[in-house]
Amino acid sequence: MAYVLHNLAWLVVVPIGIIALALIVAALPLKGRRVTPAEFADELERHLLGTGGPWDWDDTTSIRIADERLERIRWELPKFDSLTQEKDKDELKALIAALRRGELPEVVPPTHLTYRGR
Repeated sequence: MAYVLHNLAWLVVVPIGIIALALIVAALPLKGRRVTPAEFADELERHLLGTGGPWDWDDTTSIRIADERLERIRWELPKFDSLTQEKDKDELKALIAALRRGELPEVVPPTHLTYRGR
């Protein structure tokens, strides 16, 4: 047993195994979180009003959404990070109102993303 633990091959095998495992996990198809347009509108409104928790906006913009239409909208959200300009606030308000009416604004899917195989 001591020979196995002191063998220098472990310095190669273990890092390669960790990298392989990470690549396998990264390649797994993730379905994303399930959220309705109304729930998504609530998340956006909390950011607009400044009533969200410290990580709420990060979660909203970072965690994949199962509904592809909402996912496309999520990809456009970083432009609302600061909300320093009134036009950004108005645009976010319009998006929230549309989601609450059940309308999903058409967003052109990003073409620069390489992980999307569709």
